[in-house]
Amino acid sequence: MEIEKLMACYCKAREVQSFYTNCLTNDSLSPKERYLLINLIKNASLSSNLLRGYCQIQANEI
Repeated sequence: MEIEKLMACYCKAREVQSFYTNCLTNDSLSPKERYLLINLIKNASLSSNLLRGYCQIQANEI
């Protein structure tokens, strides 16, 4: 896959993480909803970190 597409995926993962984080500001969330959002944030963070690491490796090989 081209590095540009991987970087686009990375950016989208960061957008999703930011969206979930903004959802946490809702004071009417139940504990289960907060737990869900926190786990979604963790998963989005893991995805973006994996993509960033892979892109860095690919950039160093060029």
